[in-house]
Amino acid sequence: EIQQKAVWLEPGKLPGTLPDVPELDPALLPEAFRPWLVDISERMGCPLDYSAAGAMVALSATVGRQVTIRPQRRDDWTVVPNTWGAIVGRPGLLKSPNLAEAMRPLSKLEARARESFKTETAEHEAAQLVAKQAAKVTDQAITKALKAGDKQKAADLAMIARQDAPEPPMRRRYQTQDGTVEKIGELLASNPRGILIFRDELVGWMRSMDREGNECARAFYLESWNGTGGYTFDRIGRGTVD
Repeated sequence: EIQQKAVWLEPGKLPGTLPDVPELDPALLPEAFRPWLVDISERMGCPLDYSAAGAMVALSATVGRQVTIRPQRRDDWTVVPNTWGAIVGRPGLLKSPNLAEAMRPLSKLEARARESFKTETAEHEAAQLVAKQAAKVTDQAITKALKAGDKQKAADLAMIARQDAPEPPMRRRYQTQDGTVEKIGELLASNPRGILIFRDELVGWMRSMDREGNECARAFYLESWNGTGGYTFDRIGRGTVD
């Protein structure tokens, strides 16, 4: 038998240059955003991609689940316009200032919601004082009804008092920078539209998933990416959060 030896050919040369990446065409951006984003890009001397990516993700987080898309005309397949974005570039390319400009409208909404929550909290505390005094009057009325043998009236008074109890205000949230998945779950429960998780340094967010006690974070983000499913936390301290 004649055994043939493998013949190795001389390796070929790799291509000397990579093809140029096409520039983002401003016409692809929403008309209402186009002048603003082009202005950011021109003033900072940066690619339009940076500010455009940040703005479109911020817009997606604001719209959230209140608008959905059905790609097929005769099908109930529904898509939530969740958008994930990341910008990559060498140090010194002004990535952070571009993102800060793109995030400015969302940051204003967050600040406005924070101030509104302060006002609503003060009003709630005042309403609680009134409710506390009203409860004393109701207690006397319930006691009087029970002494008269009218349990139904006492039950009705108790139900009315319960319905009149002031509900604590819920703070509208638009974004967060750092939070455990359990806390983000609470935020999503009270903000069903969804919120934006914004990190200026993407590596920090990725490394946070490797911390001890944060093992379920990766699965949580993967299961939450499309905005159509559900997620339930069952914890001894927090109870059940849907």
